[in-house]
Amino acid sequence: MNRVTIIFAAVVLFASCQSENALTLVNQEAAIDKYITSKYADYEVFRNGGANRVIVIAGDSTVLAAPGDSIRMMIEGNVFTSSPSTRFLTDEVTVELGPNDLVKGLEKGLEGVAKGEECYVFFSAKYGYYDSSLGVVPPMSALMFHIKTLDIKKK
Repeated sequence: MNRVTIIFAAVVLFASCQSENALTLVNQEAAIDKYITSKYADYEVFRNGGANRVIVIAGDSTVLAAPGDSIRMMIEGNVFTSSPSTRFLTDEVTVELGPNDLVKGLEKGLEGVAKGEECYVFFSAKYGYYDSSLGVVPPMSALMFHIKTLDIKKK
């Protein structure tokens, strides 16, 4: 094989992977929408920057999280296929709302969360770990987080 053929094959393989990832993301977002529509039809849903937050218990609407605020919360993270599957995180954590502490989907999903709120945050791999793996989370995984907001400290 000559050099031009090898380069062409590499470009075709790269393009193929990119279109496969794009299709995966579209399918993940459709599965998330279908799940939310079927399971949480009567609940309030906020969509922000690729994240979907389903409020199951409303909190104190006078204390809402904004970028730069600290949020203390109970968090459970799950890989999401057509429903929650592999749990990869259960913890009580305090994070600063912003890109330094959180993946984009969780950052956007928690904007506007209320103190005392219980919610689910869903997002595709595009807003999570994309094509990287993290422990038991495989590459190109959609994620779902169950959140109980314990406290919010304003910046």
